[in-house]
Amino acid sequence: MVTIDFFIFVIFATVGGCLLIGTTKQEKKWLGGIGGIMAVIFIVVSQIIKLQSGFFVERSVETSEPVGSWVVPCFIVLALYLLGMINYRWINAAIKKQSWQKWGLISLDILFSLIYLCFGAFALFVVTFTYFPFAP
Repeated sequence: MVTIDFFIFVIFATVGGCLLIGTTKQEKKWLGGIGGIMAVIFIVVSQIIKLQSGFFVERSVETSEPVGSWVVPCFIVLALYLLGMINYRWINAAIKKQSWQKWGLISLDILFSLIYLCFGAFALFVVTFTYFPFAP
């Protein structure tokens, strides 16, 4: 049974891995290590909570709420981590450019961050609705 937490894990690992392409060995060690540890903790703890709550036996509101209380905050943390990595890469690229290109890249980064946050709010709604149904 594939649930939204597996989907979040795969998306995070894929995007995080792609963002590590072209970084230095030190950056890969730190950024990739922190992201990898966060991803492993997220998926392992979500599976433990599913097992303890009986989510695998019967999927109901009572069994999905404990899982959702873990997945939703972790989704926010993982999304903010990815945004931080994206901003780090853009600003790192902007530092190496000339003055007018630098401000252009920083402006694009701000625009992308706003779009990312809007899309992230919608994705958060979908994740929340998956674990905490609002309608009976």
